[in-house]
Order: sequence, then structure tokens, then C-alpha cells
Amino acid sequence: MNNLIIGTAGHVDHGKTVLIKALTGVDTDRLREEKKRGISIDLGFAPLELPGGRLAGIVDVPGHERFIHNMLAGAAGMDLVLLVVDATEGIMPQTKEHLQILELLGLRQGIVVITKIDLVDAEWQELIREEIAEGLAGTFLAAAPVQAVSAFTGEGVGELKELIGSITNDLPLRDGSGPLRLPVDRSFTIAGFGTVITGTLFQGSVRLGDRVEIVPPGLETRVRNIQVHEHEQQEARAGQRVALNLAGIEKTEVRRGSVVVSPGRFRLTGLLDLSLSLLPEAPRPLKNLDPVHLFLGTARVVATVLLLDCEELRPGEKCFAQGRLSAPLIADRGDRFIIRSYSPMTTIGGGEVLDPSPSRHRRFRRASFAHLAELERAPEAGGDEAFVCRKLSELLIADPARLALETRLDEKKLEGLLAGLLREGAVEKLGRSYLARESLVLWERRVLQELGEYHRRHPLLPGISRAQLKGVLPGELGLREYDLFLERLQQEGRIQLRGELVSEKSFLPRPTAETETELDRLTGIYAEASFQPPTVKEALERAAISDRDQESYYSYLVNCGDLIKINEQLFFHRETYAQAIALLRRHFAAAGTITLAQFRDLTGSSRKIVQPLLEHFDYRKLTRRVGDHRVPVKIAEPER
Repeated sequence: MNNLIIGTAGHVDHGKTVLIKALTGVDTDRLREEKKRGISIDLGFAPLELPGGRLAGIVDVPGHERFIHNMLAGAAGMDLVLLVVDATEGIMPQTKEHLQILELLGLRQGIVVITKIDLVDAEWQELIREEIAEGLAGTFLAAAPVQAVSAFTGEGVGELKELIGSITNDLPLRDGSGPLRLPVDRSFTIAGFGTVITGTLFQGSVRLGDRVEIVPPGLETRVRNIQVHEHEQQEARAGQRVALNLAGIEKTEVRRGSVVVSPGRFRLTGLLDLSLSLLPEAPRPLKNLDPVHLFLGTARVVATVLLLDCEELRPGEKCFAQGRLSAPLIADRGDRFIIRSYSPMTTIGGGEVLDPSPSRHRRFRRASFAHLAELERAPEAGGDEAFVCRKLSELLIADPARLALETRLDEKKLEGLLAGLLREGAVEKLGRSYLARESLVLWERRVLQELGEYHRRHPLLPGISRAQLKGVLPGELGLREYDLFLERLQQEGRIQLRGELVSEKSFLPRPTAETETELDRLTGIYAEASFQPPTVKEALERAAISDRDQESYYSYLVNCGDLIKINEQLFFHRETYAQAIALLRRHFAAAGTITLAQFRDLTGSSRKIVQPLLEHFDYRKLTRRVGDHRVPVKIAEPER
């Protein structure tokens, strides 16, 4: 079923509330002050049975200019508006302001209702119709049907019902998929039941017993009861007026402007990317960093407007802007909003949320304008794809769950968008995570540049460690995705991986002629020292080599096999090392075990030299320690 919300709009005392009572039998003025003053102050609600048995919710909004903030809270969820014009007065100031608000909110369907026709003759009615036609020219109601009624006599009320029924048959369906979003317009307490909230269900659905979150303040609770048009239901869906009885929540913890949402699917935001229009009737231009009152859904905050592509926004013009909010709220891409001047408070403009959680922008950046223009495009024209790409650029890399949270797109829809973007080459995939193609290209460039610089600084080292190389990439890149990224580069023939080392594909350590001489000196020192090798510092001093070259020189000699590393300070020449193994093998051929002291005597060395050497043999499984003795393992056979 296509669930519908029908709203009223129009000047104060033009008969909106009386019209609703004639249509539904319900008096929507529920407050004592409303009865006393004879005008609507807050929102009123009533069910309307349409031809065929369908039920629609009617929202009655106050017409007085002092209560325009209440009108805005009700107007946000409308599918169809009844613009009410008093036959005795015609179009009045609040008629015009309400119409401007509805246009800014993106409403496209409505009926003009002329009320109190029992008080005027036919000729006057014709004059009012002409005035209405002239006043609505160029608006979304320019071609709207006009129905004259008298709530007092009942004339035209039946025809208005039929007209509403025929128009609403063709209205687009609300989005029943995706996460729940229900902006709260009322909260109150019922004795014996607890806190009840009401609102128009914007998106998704809610079932009895569901866990939901109230944001703000960010409290999670359970739905104890659901009512739609005062009838208990197991489920409510997008497009319905809903009352929810919430468990364990105090009335003071939820207020107009709060939103009931699926837990974990929405976050408060204090910054919005906006497409902003100023009404032609605005009294003055909007300057950069001007404060305004911003109305979105049922929420109202003060926003400082950062104009991104102009110094000031003149009446009738449009621009891109960022709204910096005085208090965080829940917003989604495509939400419509209204702005009113800070003081005195009058409606001056509105627009559309392009990104509910953007990064901060700098003004007059052409790339930012181009991106926001892409986001402004309708979903069918690629706006959603641009939005997903932008989010990936900001997040750098994200799995589908994180991306769904950031974009608030339905998971199936997001899956389809990502598949299309992969085919187009706009995004790439590492494991389960996605990233923008531009990010991948940038990271590849950084890695190759870092490898080139590393090889230039350390021509003798075989490569940079994976951990060190990761430092040139964003921290958002997880270890699993990082390994997949390196493997991808290796498969493309751009790098080579050797264990924990990474190098350019064709890189081989190559000493210069001068370096070759220094390496020969260092190797000779160890060859001459035999079983009394010097410390690293001593060897470097004797070879006249700078300490800064220690890592690369020793790494090169170890990798090419000229030196054998025992620990950070102990190295042996390859011939000395082979001689030590030969001595052990001969000893084990004559005796089954050897002690440290015996091996020291065999080599003519010292305890501080042979002890780490024997431990090295243990590590390599050439020998095994048993008490104070070593026994042969692999050393019993010649190494192959």
C-alpha cells in the first residue's frame, strides 16, 4: 500500500482546521490555548479515509507567522499539500510564505482549496480564482486543481475527497527499505504506558519489539507498542503517521528534533554540504559566515553558512555552501531544508543536503565545486555513484559495512553501485574493502617513489622492510589489505617481494668502485681475524668506514655470503664459519658430545665468541644442547 501524508498550508484563520474536521470528523486543535484563541498553535493530526478504503494521515499546520517553526516541523513529511485560501480574503502573506517553504522542501503535488464559499457569491469566487491563478503562476501549484468548499454546509467536501483520492493514486512510493528514520514531532507521557513519541516515518519500517536508537541523545530502547491512526499495529512503514511507545525512556530524554533510527546506522553531524538557494523576496543578500536558523526534518539549529563559490548570495541566486551547526543533528543525502534569517526571523531560502558528513572545504576550490555539482545530480543521473566515490575518497578504504554506515544507502543498492563502479574502473577492491581508483594510483606512486629513493640512499641493501614501507601509506590501510596491495603490485611486475623485504622489480644491490674497495677491506679484516673477530665498531674503524654505512655494508656482505651473521655485533668470515663446522664434524666423528670449553680450545677463541656461535648452531639445528654438552644433529652429515 502507498502510505500517504497530506498536509495543510495557508494563512491564519483561513479554515484549515475546520476543513480537516469536515474531511475526517476530527478536531486537530487539541491544546487548551488553541481552543481559547481560536487558532492552531502546534501540529494537529487526523486520519483520512479515501475512496477505496485507503487511509492517509493529515497534518494540520498552524498558519500564524509566530508559529512558523511548528509549521516547518510538519511540512517536512508531506506527500501532498492542501493550500487553503479563504474566499473572503484571497492570498495573504502566510499563504505566500507557506508556498515558498513547500517549494523549497521539494513538494511537487498539491490541491488549492478555496474555503468559506458560503460567504461569497459566484462572481466573487471567480475573482478569487483569478487572483489565485495569478499568485501561483510560476510555482509548483500553477497547474494544480482548484476545489471550492464550504466546511459549514459541506458543499464541495465530497468532491475534494474524490480529487485527493485520484491524485494520490499516482504518487511515488516512500522508501520502505533501508534503515529506519522517524523524526520526532511530539513526545508525551501516558499514565501506565510511559513515553510515547509521534512522527512521520520518513524511511524504512519498524516492528513491535524492535530495538531502536533515539538520536539525540543516543539512547537505545525497545518498541513496546505501535499505533497508526490510533490503531495498534505489528509494523509501521515509510509514509505513515506513527506513535511509538518506548521502553525505559523518559519524556525529557526525547524531544522534537530527535530521530528514531535503526541502531548504529545514523550518526549526528555538525557539518553539512549544501546546495543553497535564496528566495527572490529575501530582504538582503546572505554574506559569508552569516548565521541563520536551519530547519531540517523536525530539527531546528543555528547554522553558520560558509559560502564556497561566492562572496555573497543575492536574492534569487543559488550556490554551494557548508553549514556549520550550533548543535549536531541527523541528516541524510537529499534531505531538504529551510533557512530563516537570524533576526528578525523570516524565511529567506533553503535547499538540499548534498553530503551529511563531509570534510571541511576551503573556499573557491574548483575541484570542490565540480564534486558538489556531481553530488547534486539525481540518482538516476549518477549522483549516487559520485556520492559513493566521494565517501571512498574521504575514508580512503572501507569495507561494505563501513561504507553502508557512511552513505546510509541500502546494502543491496550499495552492492549494485559498487559493482558498476568496479566495471567502470572508478573504484578498486582489496579483499573485501573498496577504495577509489585515484587513491590506489596515488598509493602505487608513493610506494614506487619511496622504493626508488630507498635504493638510491641504500644501494647495497636488498630492499626496504614491509613495515617501514607501510609508513608512506595512510594508517587506514589495514595489514591484510596492505599485503594484498603489495601482492597486486608484484603480480603486475612492478615490485618484488622477498619475505619481509620489498624492492623494485629489477633492483639488485650494486656497489660502486669506491664502495667495492671498502667492502674488500672489511671482508679482509674478518678473514684475517679468523676465530677472534672484532666488534662491528672496531671493524669499521679499522676499515675507515663511516658508522652511517654500517647497515648497508654488513647487509650486503651477509646477503652475498662473504660474512655470516651470528648476532648484531658478531660476524664471521665465510671461510672461518665453514672451518668451525668442519672442526665440529671431525670432533663428533671421534666423540659423541662436545662442551663449550672443548669447542673454545678447538678454535683457539674465547668463551664470549664461541658461546653465541654454538647457540647459533643450536638455532640452525646443526647441534642440540643437552645439559652442558652439545650433541650432533644435522652437522653429522656434510651440508648440501
